[in-house]
Order: sequence, then C-alpha cells, then structure tokens
Amino acid sequence: MKSFLFIPFLAIACALAVRAEIPAGWSTNYAATISAAESAQQPALIYFTASWCGPCKLMSRITLTEPMVVQAVSGIEHAAIDIDEHPDLAAKHHISAVPTFLMLSTAEVEAERATGFQATADFFQWLTNGISQARAVTARQALARKNLDEVDELLASTGTNSLPLAAAKLFGLGDERNATVAQAVASRLKIIANRDPAVLLEGLNDPRLATRIQVANALRNKIGDAFDVDPWSDAAIRETKILAWRKALAKTP
Repeated sequence: MKSFLFIPFLAIACALAVRAEIPAGWSTNYAATISAAESAQQPALIYFTASWCGPCKLMSRITLTEPMVVQAVSGIEHAAIDIDEHPDLAAKHHISAVPTFLMLSTAEVEAERATGFQATADFFQWLTNGISQARAVTARQALARKNLDEVDELLASTGTNSLPLAAAKLFGLGDERNATVAQAVASRLKIIANRDPAVLLEGLNDPRLATRIQVANALRNKIGDAFDVDPWSDAAIRETKILAWRKALAKTP
C-alpha cells in the first residue's frame, strides 16, 4: 500500500518542482486580476513566464524583487502566468517568447509590451511609462464610450442635424484600436447609411485611413458593389468620385 501511495505523491512533487518561479505577492489568477483591474479602472500588469526559462528566473529573483519595482507594481493589479499551464492565455496575447510583460488597460487592451530580461533601471522605466500609457488608453476608452452614448442619443433624435452630428462623432472614433469600440462604430455607421447614405460621404475625406475604410464599408453594405470609392486612393481621385456619388444619391428617392 505504501508503495502505491508514494507514486502519486512523487508525481505531484515533480509537477510542483517544474512550475515557473513566481515572485512573492504576484497573483497567478489571470481572470481575477483582470476583473479587479476593471473594477478599479486601473492597468493590469501580466508577466508571462515558464519553468524552463533562465531569463525568467533572473527577472523573478533580481529585477522583480527590487524595492522600487515592488513598490511600483504594488499600485496596480499584477499576475504571473506560466505559459505551459495556460497556453490559451499565451495564444490569446500572441506570446512567442518569455519573459514577456504586458501592460493592459481596461477591456484587456494592450498598452505596452516588453520581452526578455531587463535590468532594474530599464524595467522600472518601462513600468512607469507603461502605467502612464495604459491610463491614457483607459481615459481614451472612457471618452469613446461617452461619444458613443451621445451618438445613440442623436440617432434617437428627430432633429434635422442629428444624423450629420452623429456621423461626425463616429468619424472621430474611426481609428480606435479597441475592437469593441470599432465594432460599435461600424454598426452605427451602417444605421446612418441605411437612413441617409449621403451623410457619410464626407467621411471618405477624413485624414484617417481607418475612418475612411469604416465609412466605405458601411456605404458598400448599403449601396452594393456599385459603390466604387476606394478609401486607399489619393484625395483628388476620392473627391471626384465623392462628388459623383453626391449627385447620384441626391437623385435617389
């Protein structure tokens, strides 16, 4: 009986022995870390590591134990993730090497990334810059949500200028990298296109390529393959086609 009990005990001991070294005070629960960061509207620092990674061990033993790093990290939510235990999270964040550190803003949007061993001074500078960048992204996301709420109010309004005003706000959000915001912008551009496609034509002159692409997609969805304004073309070519479409849409009942 004792010999049979020893085998699973040995297996557990070996499994524990090959886990990545996690610095003291770091969570290993990704979901809880992200949830806490979202609740506090604060950045989250995610450290991707592995048991077989030599530079990771140096980071955990040296850089991450330095007092100024510990103090900086303590002000935000932070977790260390073993990529062998959580390959899904590694794939989700496109982790191709360890150690990799991600500074995430709300909605798990990546603000900064660092890969490889970093000495204390270098990492501390990256850390402080990353926290600032993540907070800036969070503020931008909050402004985007506010603008989307205002767009929804305009779309529900019967005012004569409501559609142009809503379109103008959406043009300003067209280059948002946040996938959720981008999808929200696309859905509202389609609503405007269905009501009055001519209102969106001005967006094809926007200096931001991402905005022009969003607008062109909404108009093509409404008009069909006949819509021939290429958002990648130069301004003069676009302007000629936009004028033609203004005339064509003005004749449409």
